[in-house]
Amino acid sequence: MRALATPFRAGLATVAVVLLSACGSDDEQPDAASTASSPSSSAASPATTSEEEVQAFCTEAEAVLTAPDAAELTQEELLDQSIAELEQLDPPAEISADWDVLVDTFVGIRETIGSVDLTTPEGLASAEQSLAEIEAQATESQTRLDAWITENCDNA
Repeated sequence: MRALATPFRAGLATVAVVLLSACGSDDEQPDAASTASSPSSSAASPATTSEEEVQAFCTEAEAVLTAPDAAELTQEELLDQSIAELEQLDPPAEISADWDVLVDTFVGIRETIGSVDLTTPEGLASAEQSLAEIEAQATESQTRLDAWITENCDNA
């Protein structure tokens, strides 16, 4: 089984690179995609999470984060779909706050991409700067999530 941490980290990178490279930019791509998105949970999580619940979350997260891209979707639709699927996951209490940060990271990417004209050098530069800022804000959460996944997920 593929490791969860790798696709988790790669998921966001793929979205940003695909979106920016589709515009024909030869400029260096930002690493914002190296932060993965994580779903936010509005429901309160229990104080402790059973091993079964942890493994169920790991399996569900892997399915979302390693799902093949839908060729018939536009890049924006694919990003919207990814965010919706991530938001459906209910992370264990131990990582809930970090998971929320990463879902917000995907939302920030979607908003950035939707707010600039990626067909212009100025738009690309603005997007790259915004994506770098988004990545910087999510780095600590990503690091904690990667460590948690490696420690707790049988498929990591």
